[in-house]
Amino acid sequence: MQLPWYAPLLLLLVALLGLALLGLLWLLGVLGLLLGFGYLAWHRLRRRLFGPRWRRLPPPR
Repeated sequence: MQLPWYAPLLLLLVALLGLALLGLLWLLGVLGLLLGFGYLAWHRLRRRLFGPRWRRLPPPR
């Protein structure tokens, strides 16, 4: 069976598209991790700088 002359080019294109998709998924995963760590660090830093949240006093007796 003989393949057309453009078959290797199609395989190369499919491989490159798959690699681009994997790279995009990897980039989104790393970005999500960085955003999650940044969120946690911001909350811990805010608590350390400004102290715990102010709580209301108990009602008088």
